[in-house]
Amino acid sequence: MKKSILSFVLFLLVLTGFSFNASAKDLSMRFGAGADSTISKYADDGRGVSAVFYVNRYFGLQVIFGLNMTKAEVTADEGKFDTTITEWNASLRALIPIMMTNDVNLTGVVGFSASGRASDGFKSRIEEFQKYNDGYQFSIDLGIRPEWFVTEHFSIHTQVGIGIDIITENGAALNTGLDSSGGVHHSTKASGVSMSFFKNVDLVGLAGFTFWFGRT
Repeated sequence: MKKSILSFVLFLLVLTGFSFNASAKDLSMRFGAGADSTISKYADDGRGVSAVFYVNRYFGLQVIFGLNMTKAEVTADEGKFDTTITEWNASLRALIPIMMTNDVNLTGVVGFSASGRASDGFKSRIEEFQKYNDGYQFSIDLGIRPEWFVTEHFSIHTQVGIGIDIITENGAALNTGLDSSGGVHHSTKASGVSMSFFKNVDLVGLAGFTFWFGRT
């Protein structure tokens, strides 16, 4: 395993040495808008609209924001509730090009996400209704993303990496796996690490696209 990791790292270093050339895809001072998703599986799926800006060819910033609102009538032992369920996620990421070519960039991702749910204060200990409970939590993304520039103004990408989940006392309600059968939390704080390739079984899991503005 150690030899495989070392070989992979050396391979990236060798490629990097040849990647920064005049024909490389330089995104300096360019702005992009599109859609993207987080790597962490607990960031309320982490999908949303995306805005990207590259300060220079070696560093960019990305913001992802997602929002979903649903009207629901929930009936539980505690009573019947008419509620509006609002789920949200917001991410801030640093994008660091590792390797650049004329049409494809390999970029490192370091990001922080916050996500949560608001249901007018609804709270139930019954497992089937815990998906409506209020709560929030945080996650950290560490990954790499190959990005293919189909044209000068449009690119598509996927990504792979590690999601580090930081579940707060309030956020534990969002994950029924942290509850006992009686709905009592085993722990008020938890963390987890997961390696994610596509996260979902559809074509847009951990994938995204960007429309680029600026240089022609």
